[in-house]
Amino acid sequence: MKKQKVLIALFVGSLVLPNLIWAGFSGYFNTENNENRELASFPQVSRASLGDFPSQFEAFYKDHVPFKNALVNFNNFIDTEFFQTTKIGDVVIGEDNWLFYLPSKDGENAMADYQKTNVYSLEQSAEIAAKIEKVRDWFLDKGVGQFHYYVAPSKETIYSEYMPDKPEVIGVGDSRMETFARYMEENSDVEFDFLADYLEKYSEKYQLFRKYDTHMNNLGGYITNEKIVEDLTGECLPIEAIQVMMGTNPCRGDLSRMIGRYKELDDDREYGLDHFHDGVRYKVRKEKSEGGEEILKVFKSNSSNEKTLMVIGDSFRLRLEKYMPYRYQKTVFVRIDDFNQELLEKYMPNDVILITVERDQRYMENLDSYIIQAEEG
Repeated sequence: MKKQKVLIALFVGSLVLPNLIWAGFSGYFNTENNENRELASFPQVSRASLGDFPSQFEAFYKDHVPFKNALVNFNNFIDTEFFQTTKIGDVVIGEDNWLFYLPSKDGENAMADYQKTNVYSLEQSAEIAAKIEKVRDWFLDKGVGQFHYYVAPSKETIYSEYMPDKPEVIGVGDSRMETFARYMEENSDVEFDFLADYLEKYSEKYQLFRKYDTHMNNLGGYITNEKIVEDLTGECLPIEAIQVMMGTNPCRGDLSRMIGRYKELDDDREYGLDHFHDGVRYKVRKEKSEGGEEILKVFKSNSSNEKTLMVIGDSFRLRLEKYMPYRYQKTVFVRIDDFNQELLEKYMPNDVILITVERDQRYMENLDSYIIQAEEG
C-alpha cells in the first residue's frame, strides 16, 4: 500500500512540479518559436465553443508545454548524434550536415516536388498559365510597362548532391516546375522564368544557398538580382566582376533552429560583396512589419535609372533587397499576401516583378485571387 502511495505521489508530482517550476523560472529558458508555423493560442471559452475546447486546449498545451524547446533539442541531439536520423519533422539532414526543408502539406509539398510525384497535367498547366496571363494583363492595363514572373528554385533542386539516399526520387523526367516552365515557354507570351537552370551554372563555383537555412545567401541573391536586372534593363554586372569576401562569423539559419542545433551548426559563412554600387546610395523606409518581417519597404536611391520597380513575392523577395535598390531610383518591396491596388496607385511602378519559391506554389496557382480579386473585393 505504501509503495502505491509513493508511486501515485511521484506521478502527480511529475505532472504538477514542472508547471510550478516553469511558472517561476520560465524567463531563464529558451521559449522562442523554433517551428515554421504559428503556435496555437489559448482557446476562447464560450458556450458555443465548449465542444471544441478540449482539442483546442490540447493543441495549445502541446505547443507551450514547459521545457518544450529543451526536450525537443535533447531528443533531436540523440536522433542526430546516436541514431543518425536523416529527417526530423520537415527538415532533411543531408551530406556534410546540409539541411533541407521538405514539408508535405496542402499547397506546399516540397517532398512531392523532390520526388517528382506531383507533376502538373496539361490541363492544370493551362489553367495556371491563364491566371498568370490575366494578372499580367491587369498590370499592363494599370499602366505598368513590364511584368515578369520568377520562380526561385528550392534548395534541394540546386544542391541535390547533398541530399541523403532517402527520400528517393520516384518520378522520371521533369519535375512539377520544370514541366510548367516548359509549358509557359511553348504556349505563353508572359515573361516567365524558372531560375533553376540559370543558377545551376553558378552552383559549382559558388555556394548560393545557406547550409542551415531555407533561403539563398548573398551570392545567390546577387546572381538572381543581376539576372532580373538584365531582363528588365538590358544591363548586368556579373558576379565575376565584383569583389566577393567570405565572412568570419557563423551563418546560422531557420532550419538549424527547427531541429534544435542552432548553436552547434556554426561552420557556414555568409559572403560580403563590394564594388557593385560605386557612387550609388539609398535610403529605406519600413512602413509595415509583422512578426519581425517588414512586409512593405520603400527604397530611394540616386541611381541613374529614374524608373520605379515594385517587387511582390514571398520571403525569397527579401534577398533582392540588398541589391535591387541600387538599380532603380525607387524600389518597393511588398509581401504578396499584403499587396493591394492602393499600393499600385500610390507608387505607380514602371516595372513589376513577382517572385515565389518552387516548393510553395499556392501563390502561382491562385495568382489572380491574390493580385486582382482581393483588390476589387
